[in-house]
Amino acid sequence: MNKTWLKSTLAVEMVDAENVVRKQAFTAIAPAVTNEQLTAFGKTLETLTGQTFQVGKITSFCQYDAPVA
Repeated sequence: MNKTWLKSTLAVEMVDAENVVRKQAFTAIAPAVTNEQLTAFGKTLETLTGQTFQVGKITSFCQYDAPVA
């Protein structure tokens, strides 16, 4: 069976000073993201928004092709 990576998305949750959770999604994420890269991106978002980075979730979409006999 062949596995082909199609795309990845990133969903982040940010918290503001009033403890309101804000969700944001990003597309076109690289296929292999490290924890360090995700943390650095969260810090960048904190700088840009003034909110606190709470969590980031990466979802990858792959296609599996079975060989034809």
